[in-house]
Formats: sequence, C-alpha cells, structure tokens
Amino acid sequence: MTEFAIVIAQQSVHLYRLSGASAEPVAAAGVDVDPVAWIAAHMPARGNCSLVSDIMDEAYIRNVLPPIWLAGTRQQLLQRRLLQQMRDNPYRAAVLVPSGSWRPPTRVSLIGMGQSERIAQWLAALTAHHIRVKGLWPLSALIALEVRQKLPRRPRTDPLPGQPPMAPEPASLRPTLALVATPAGLRQVLVRGKTPLFSRLALSVGEGSLSAAFVLAEARRTVQYLISQEWLGSADQPVATQMWLPFDDEQALAEVGSDPALDVQFIEGVADAYARLLPRLKSASAQLQFLPDESRTQWRAAQIAAGAKYGGMAVLAVAVLWSADLLWLSWGKRNLAQEQLARAAVINQQASQEVLRAKGDLSQAGLAVASVQAWQQTLAAQPDQFAGLQHLAGALKGAPGVEAQKISWALPRLQVQAAGVPPAPAQPFGCPKVVDAAAAAAPAVEPAKPALALLSFTAALPLALTQRQALQLQDGLLAGLNTGGWSAFLLKSTVTLDPVQVQTGTLGEVGARTLDLCLEKVAP
Repeated sequence: MTEFAIVIAQQSVHLYRLSGASAEPVAAAGVDVDPVAWIAAHMPARGNCSLVSDIMDEAYIRNVLPPIWLAGTRQQLLQRRLLQQMRDNPYRAAVLVPSGSWRPPTRVSLIGMGQSERIAQWLAALTAHHIRVKGLWPLSALIALEVRQKLPRRPRTDPLPGQPPMAPEPASLRPTLALVATPAGLRQVLVRGKTPLFSRLALSVGEGSLSAAFVLAEARRTVQYLISQEWLGSADQPVATQMWLPFDDEQALAEVGSDPALDVQFIEGVADAYARLLPRLKSASAQLQFLPDESRTQWRAAQIAAGAKYGGMAVLAVAVLWSADLLWLSWGKRNLAQEQLARAAVINQQASQEVLRAKGDLSQAGLAVASVQAWQQTLAAQPDQFAGLQHLAGALKGAPGVEAQKISWALPRLQVQAAGVPPAPAQPFGCPKVVDAAAAAAPAVEPAKPALALLSFTAALPLALTQRQALQLQDGLLAGLNTGGWSAFLLKSTVTLDPVQVQTGTLGEVGARTLDLCLEKVAP
C-alpha cells in the first residue's frame, strides 16, 4: 500500500509519496486551498498518510524534574506539567533530555504545536476521504534523526600547554545546532543525541532571501537566545553546527563556515529538504508523535488487522508444513507395512509348500515342519480334555457342597526330533507326589508310565462342617476322582495332618477350608 506524507508549512502545503528510502513530490498548494478537494484530487482513498508540521507557532519550554527512578511516576509528573503549562494546545508532547550518565534524566522540553485549527481541518479531510493517519510529527524530530547519523567525535576543549589532550566527548551528548533551509524558511533545531530540545523557524521573504548573511544573522540570534535560556552553557561554545543549505556559490558556503561563533562540522547543499527528511518517518520516535489516540483509530485498527493477517498466514503456513510432514510420514509407514505384508505372504506360501511336500514323511521336512507334525501326532494321542472335565464334574456331584474355584490344565512338552538327530532326554511331567524315604530307596518294580495330561484345581469345602466331616468329604472326593484311568493327588489338605506341625486357630472364627488337587491321566 502506498504511503504518503503531508507537510503543513507556514504558508503552503506539500504532498509527497514515500517509497523506501526516497520521497517523491506529488503536489503543492497555498495556505488557502480547500483540504477536502485537494486531498480527493491527489490521494487515493483508504491509504496511509503521515503529517509533518513546519510552522512558526511552536512553543518549547525548558523544565527541570526531580530525579525520579520509576519511569511510570516520572511520566505521570510529565503529563501533569504538560497539561498545566499547555492546557490550550491539543497537540503537545514532553521530551526528556538525555542525562549522559547512570542517573535518571531531570531536564525536559515541553513542546506545543500551534495552528491547531488548521491541523484539525487537514485531519478531518483525511478522515473523510477514509485515509488512515499514522501520526503528526514536527519537522525537528526528523532533523534530529538526520543530525544523529552524521555526528562525529570531537575533543571537548583544546588542551592547555603541557597537558595531555582530554578524552573526546561522545558525540551523542554534545548539543548540536542544525540549520536546514526548507520551503518555509530557515529551520533551526538544537539537538542532543536524537532528541530535539528547541526549534525555531525564520521565514524567508521572496526568492534568494536565504543568503549567507541571513543564515549567519539568524544563527547568531538563535545561539544568543539558547544561552540566555540556559539551553547552552559556556562549555558548549563554539556551538557544533550542521547545515543543509541551497547554496551553489562556494564563496557563500565558505563565508558561512568561517564564522568563529559556530563550530561548523559540515555544510551540505540540498535542493528539497522535505524530500531529504521525510524518509526518516520510518524511524521517528513515538515520543514526538503529537496526535491523540482517538485521531489515529483507523490506522491503529489497520495495523492490528495487518498483524492478525500476517499472523494467520504464518499459522496457516506452519499447519500446511506440519500436515505435509505427517502425510509424508504416513505414506512411508504405509509403504513399509505393505512391504512387510508382502514378505509375510511369501514366507507363509513357502511354509505351506514345504508342509505339503513333507506330509507323511518327516525325514524330508525341516525342524519347523517336524514340530508341526509332532504336535499333530501328540494331540491325536492325547485324551480329550473335555472328557477330563466331564470326569471332574461327575466326581464333584458325588461330593455335595464342594466348589471348584480355579482349574488349570497342562500338557507334556513336545519332543522335537529332526532327521538323523538322536532324541533328547524326556523332561519329567506329572503331578507332584509325596514319597517317603523307604519307598524311594526300594528298587522300582516297573518303569513309571508317562503322564498324558494334568488337571489341577482348588476346591472349597462348606464352612459349617466339622473337621471330621470335612476330612470325610475330602476322602470321598478323592475316591470319586481315582476312577476311569485318572489318578488324583492331594497337594493341600483342608486339615493339616502333620504331627510335627503346630495346629493353630482363632476362637469364634472359621478359616477358609480349601484343598488343592492334581488329576493325572497316564498312558495305558
């Protein structure tokens, strides 16, 4: 969007188009021009515009504050004094003078801008044309930025004979008088750092009125006034001076630069001072902006909307990149899963072909195929697990009141044997058996038969039974289980019958009556 700047001079108005580091003049008019018609003729609607004043009616009041460390308290005091001393001026500002040390600033310049009715007319015309006003700055604020860029470092004073030279004073702390020739006249600004402390406009009368004699006379008059008002001290003389003048005559430039009251740092010829200074609006201080917030509502709303727009675009870009990254990751994972499924299908097909080739001939199969065939043969030789559960259910019917709480099953470990490999020793498999020492020492009459399946369970007996009745019920359950080729082994009795173990109990309480049994089916 195109940026514009309107310079309200003492006797004229100038419109410039801002583009980067340059300002292009668009139109100029006299003081009696109609603002509404002139703006409609030269500016597009819904644009951005900055106002700059170059008028005589500017008031600068020097003020001294107590040393206040808190910035908020100091700002409140500044606003109170500004309101008291410039109550009738709607466009006012307070500028702190840099202290040059770690101490808080105490000197302040109270600035008031005149011709408020004229400025209000131009502000109303811009608002009626739907142009967003960025702010109102005095030309001295832009000159201060231009001066600060060109400040050198110079010795404070000439050293006395026989003494070493003094350390150079930082240029940002030395007051500098800037003389700028504008279409309105000779603008004279006292600058310290980037802060304009004082400004004065000497009107030019007719063509060629800005002669060397006129510039020197006005500069001396301004320096005398600044010394009388204590803006300058004796240590600041001769006053550091920078000049932007429209002179083309080298003799006139030399005459201005040879004045002993001015420490002229440089003189530069400039044809259009406004075009030279207006690009400085990009870095103009908000402290020197004179318009109240209600006069900048449209521009502030546009800035917020632009920030929200760019923020939304950034969020959208991040979301798109994140979605693309997730899509790339999901695409890679999908391809990896497809490759794994393809490899698994190939392996499954190869295993099926090997099983089909080795069916009925274990010597032609590998270790995995032999394990599958051995498992099938073992299941064929095993008793039906459902038959074992039926046998257990029948025994429980003969023992009323007994409840099976947990039933677990077990099968013997498969003995995998490959072709040409001797069989591995069989692992012991069966119910735990309690054997006394004499029976263990006696030779076995015949080898023990291998167990085919195990069923282990925990049974709960009724609590209302006496110990004798519980033992009788337990014996009846064991007798019912030891039938049909099944063998039952008592792992835990409801009553401990060990004569060595101490019998314990609690009066008035009946403990849980459970017994653990193991049911075993052996080979015929």
